[in-house]
Amino acid sequence: MKINELFNVLLNVSEKGANIARIIRSESSLLDLLVQEKKGDQKNERFLQDFKTLADVLVQELVRYDLVQQFPGLRGSIHGEESNKFTNTLGESVSVSIKLTREETSSFLATVLNDNKTAADLLSAVVHSPVHISQHLNSDLLDTVLTVEDIGIWIDPIDSTAQYIQGQVGQMNPDGLVIEGLQCVCVLIGVYNKKTGLPVLGVINQPFYKYNDNRWTGHITWGIHQDHVNVTSFSQESNKSDKKKPILLMSSSESAEMKDIFVQDFDVQFVTGAGYKLLCVSRGLADAYVLTKNSIFKWDCCGPHAVLQASDGGIVKYDGILECLKQTGSLTDMKTVETFHRTSQIKYYEPDCPELSGAQKWCNDGGIIAYRSIEVLHKIALALEKFL
Repeated sequence: MKINELFNVLLNVSEKGANIARIIRSESSLLDLLVQEKKGDQKNERFLQDFKTLADVLVQELVRYDLVQQFPGLRGSIHGEESNKFTNTLGESVSVSIKLTREETSSFLATVLNDNKTAADLLSAVVHSPVHISQHLNSDLLDTVLTVEDIGIWIDPIDSTAQYIQGQVGQMNPDGLVIEGLQCVCVLIGVYNKKTGLPVLGVINQPFYKYNDNRWTGHITWGIHQDHVNVTSFSQESNKSDKKKPILLMSSSESAEMKDIFVQDFDVQFVTGAGYKLLCVSRGLADAYVLTKNSIFKWDCCGPHAVLQASDGGIVKYDGILECLKQTGSLTDMKTVETFHRTSQIKYYEPDCPELSGAQKWCNDGGIIAYRSIEVLHKIALALEKFL
């Protein structure tokens, strides 16, 4: 397949997923029926309660279905956050799958929608209707051929599910960041090379980007990083920052000690959602995202990582840079940081924790540092060096 063919399919299927998210969110009684608490090894251990919705499962299976229809060789190479089993609040359990026809899918969905035929028909229509997102690509290099057997795909169908369920409209701060709210919800799709483990192509779809005239419209950010091809949905000029202090995003669950390490050299801010934080770094709204815990996963990072690498950034392990500090004694030399950047990008072809089960097997063990430039990574390394 040509990379631009895969790119166009991913854009379109991400928009189908965004349409599903908007439809389910628009009907509160429908959403109440379609929320299931995750249990056991499906659960993110960082949260007391973790939820998935039919939107999560349906979007994931939609992406899988459409991709396999276009590229049959991808069957077995598409992985997602969720299992396809879903139990609604009435206790009715099904394994969600997309059927061959709109009528069959509608009939199937009605079984989990408490026989709400109108909603089932609406969702089925989205699943089976073509979507055409127009993106003009200037580079002839996107005719580059990818071998189907050499690529894998990670899907996070609804990142920030808690924000999705709560349904609040977030407020933008002066730096253009939304602290929490529906705007933080993302559909994340990432393609990686099975041989190198590195990301190739990423799509980040925000279903709830702007709210005008009582309706939501979305926004898509994408990036392609393949050999000598680096293309993004935004210009590199627009990604430049003139902030006095670079903005570093963290989770509010980080320790006070960790926050103190960075406050001297960075404007430390807190926003919701792993995917949204990574998106903000990709788009230049923030300069970095540091997470020290094992609570971020391959499906969270793969798509945004491709966008970051296409714009001279990257994602490395937090523990990895600490180890580099121990081995070298100092990271003041920019060449050492450049080498670390070049050789230490996180990989997606195998689990970091194969001894664990369920979601935890696919965590990015040792945390992550996502950054928009090598200069920012160097600044983070120097901050860590002063305090460790």
